Amino acid sequence: MRLSPLVQQAQQLQIVREVDLALLDLIQRQQDQALSDSQSLAVLLASRHSAMGHVCVDLAAVMADPLAYFGLAKDERVPLELLPLKRGFEGDLLDLVSNLTLVQWLADIQACQAVAVMGASHGSQLLQGAAASTPLVLELRHQQSLLYLRRYWQCEQVLANFIIQRGQFNRQLPPQAKAIIDALFTGALPEGELVDWQRAAVALSAPSQFAIITGGPGTGKTTTVLRLLALLQALQLAQQLMPLHIKLAAPTGKAAARLNESIAGNLQRQQFPAGEHYDASDLRMAIPSEVTTLHRLLGTVPNSRQFRHHANNPLAADVVVIDEASMVDIEMMAALVQALDAHTRLILIGDKDQLASVEAGSVLGDLCADAQRGHYLPQTQAWLQAMSGDVIPQRYLAQQASALAQTTTMLRTSHRFQQGGSIHALASLVNEGLYNGQPSLMPLLDLHAIVQQEQSLAKKQKRARQLQLFAQTVAGVSTSGQWLTAEVTTLLTQGYAEYLQLVNVGPQASSLDQWGRAVLTAHGQFQLLVALRQGQWGVDGMNDLIQDLLRQAGYLSDTEADWYAGRPVMVSRNDYHLKLMNGDMGVCLPYADSESGDILLRVVFSDGAGGVRWVLPSRLRAVETVFAMTVHKSQGSEFDHTLLMLPDRGNPVLTKELLYTGITRAKHTFSLIYGNEQILEQTMTKKVVRASGLMNRLAVH
Repeated sequence: MRLSPLVQQAQQLQIVREVDLALLDLIQRQQDQALSDSQSLAVLLASRHSAMGHVCVDLAAVMADPLAYFGLAKDERVPLELLPLKRGFEGDLLDLVSNLTLVQWLADIQACQAVAVMGASHGSQLLQGAAASTPLVLELRHQQSLLYLRRYWQCEQVLANFIIQRGQFNRQLPPQAKAIIDALFTGALPEGELVDWQRAAVALSAPSQFAIITGGPGTGKTTTVLRLLALLQALQLAQQLMPLHIKLAAPTGKAAARLNESIAGNLQRQQFPAGEHYDASDLRMAIPSEVTTLHRLLGTVPNSRQFRHHANNPLAADVVVIDEASMVDIEMMAALVQALDAHTRLILIGDKDQLASVEAGSVLGDLCADAQRGHYLPQTQAWLQAMSGDVIPQRYLAQQASALAQTTTMLRTSHRFQQGGSIHALASLVNEGLYNGQPSLMPLLDLHAIVQQEQSLAKKQKRARQLQLFAQTVAGVSTSGQWLTAEVTTLLTQGYAEYLQLVNVGPQASSLDQWGRAVLTAHGQFQLLVALRQGQWGVDGMNDLIQDLLRQAGYLSDTEADWYAGRPVMVSRNDYHLKLMNGDMGVCLPYADSESGDILLRVVFSDGAGGVRWVLPSRLRAVETVFAMTVHKSQGSEFDHTLLMLPDRGNPVLTKELLYTGITRAKHTFSLIYGNEQILEQTMTKKVVRASGLMNRLAVH
């Protein structure tokens, strides 16, 4: 393929990938004439944007700021010899766009044989005939011009149609429902509160085949869904019907294991009501605690993007609950809803403000765009008050709103972080832009104020600080590569010291299983999170550096071998034979063989039921060292003390969602290391914006 000069420049700067160029080549070979630069630009944008998490390309937004959508970030480093090429590419790109109007560009794109055009006159049906084979779809509706890779357009259509069909709030429950809700929620509301949002979530979700429960860390999402399932099962048993067949799933093995433990623990603590035709033990038995991964739920087909369960072979389930739904991409969500039978109820649970999926789409974030404001209709308010006694405050009501808003509930009270505590205050500052309940005008100054307040309060109360801030630059790089300040070095060394001391002491009088469990518990008390994978601020650089620090401190001995005592690892791919899931964390331990006395290495993992599992290192084919892990990989995990490190240079991944997700991985203590105050402030205020047409499709419903 002969590349235009503009595309050649983008290739040399690695702005486009080989797969982007392959798509361009495929489309070029199918054309009767050579693609124009503006057509090539559109094709490359559609392909490149999917890798950046976008479902589509907003062409009007590209016209307004082309370098933001098709260029290198301002702070992104390029070799000195490539700087002239970078300037030339940016100049040529701006020249091309400046000589185009949006109308001209759209006309040029529509002239491409690889593009099917959908507009108000075309409707929104799935493509038929020849148009269905085009790799690209241009949608011209709702005053927007959106260019899709065809499969993402179809996925968005499938999901929107499902929500429109299933998301109606019918406000009908059997007569016993109110009494069961009252029995499940016996506690009194705090003084001045009008609504128990957990109770409201149960009441609002129960009448619909599609419902969403969102909320931040510690707001009781698991407890709420458990009570919702109890209500649904109790209504079945009360009518002397067979219990509902319920499936619980999560995007990753780690998230599934956490939900499994949480559901199991909550089942033991929850008081269940009895009915005329059942007792509390019957109800408890009817609620499952086994959680699987989404891939396993749908049944992966090896070497394929397909699943065993689909529209022609649906799941056998009455209710499907998906936890950590913010991690589910548009393609997986579409596959899920296509695999549901006509009567199956779908409930999504997750934190709308966490990082979106690694793949294309921000499904939960899109669907919960108005969750903070509620947007409940007066008739929804009246029904809820009659059913549960909850009175939705006026600020959450609206005279016109979507059906989706009526079955979406946001839990608003954190039971993990003390309301007004330092970690809660920092999370609110980053996530909502609020400081002391008011909009923050100077977020960086407010961050320092929160840290100083916590420092003063901890000193006054004679306790350890729950929030710490460390400035770290790379100005003092030494020949050994140890560029960290003494404070940060000490923090990292002491953070990992406790579990490594247990590793080095050995089982002593404990059994091997007890020792392994103790090591895993100690390891879960501290974790370094980073934003990047590459470079000295990323996973690769920090893992090597921390290994050196711990070896020098005497906590590690031989780290040259692939496997060594004390190595912490995370599984990066599901292994159903070993019963290990993506995200499971383990520690390599030495112990003496009972027969030979030889010192052997085994990796200990939690079995998800309070015990441990020992695995030979040679059987683990997809693991990575995790003295440092990315914030993305940490989703679904919690640590007593979470340490987050932000680099000294800008990067597209540095957003408020990443910072908020890192903060909310901490159970008790959060420490933040930053390399540049300006980059820190930009991270606090930069929001992830992923192009999507999903809410446009739902706006009229």
